[in-house]
Amino acid sequence: MHTLLPSLEYLHIDSCPELESFPEGGLPPALKLLDFGCNKKLYASSKQWGLERLNSLVALSIIFEECEDIVDSFPEEGLLPTTLAHLHLSNHLNLTMLDGKELLHLKSLKCLIISNCPKLKCFPEGLPTALSRLEIAKCPLLEQRCEREKGEDWPKISHIPAIYICD
Repeated sequence: MHTLLPSLEYLHIDSCPELESFPEGGLPPALKLLDFGCNKKLYASSKQWGLERLNSLVALSIIFEECEDIVDSFPEEGLLPTTLAHLHLSNHLNLTMLDGKELLHLKSLKCLIISNCPKLKCFPEGLPTALSRLEIAKCPLLEQRCEREKGEDWPKISHIPAIYICD
């Protein structure tokens, strides 16, 4: 499989509303950090992203742009590589749930950041055991459920050493 820029380790894609897919042949195999804005057209091709094949990918940041009517769950089955240590999801205005089964496959996940996902209701029953940092911002339903000692989801996250919740 031929890929462009095989040694590229960091890729940041921002404000590309017409971007429909990643390059044929997939993303560079040496990619360690991927930070991109995801629009409706790009998300429609998520099965072809090939992220699961990126064994060097340790940090992924997805900023959903104008994706109000895309799926309400994340991640899709087999979408993410098990090597991820940092995952940041932002601006998914329709996100109502995280797929716990898929998150549990991320055995290396140490940091999870979720911001501006106002419909996200709760955490799944299981979160990766390596998770040591959780940040939640502008997710009012989730913030309420994760309130220290009182929230319904507090027992699901209380084992995480560093938890930051801000509105």
